[in-house]
Amino acid sequence: MKKFLIGLMLVSFMVSAEPKKEEVGRYKLIVSSYTSNKTGKMYILETTIDTKNGKVIKRKRFYHANYGKKKK
Repeated sequence: MKKFLIGLMLVSFMVSAEPKKEEVGRYKLIVSSYTSNKTGKMYILETTIDTKNGKVIKRKRFYHANYGKKKK
């Protein structure tokens, strides 16, 4: 009887402990480059997309020589 009660308690704790569902990888960063037809300069584009609803969150354009530099 004692083993049965311990087993029953163990099963009830395992069933009640649901794993937490955390979102991992919700946003996607896409980096692309293009050359302007008017000026002939090369630019880098960064686009952040929310993969849950497919909407564009943020877009940035950098001149290729300035890409990756930190702002002061």
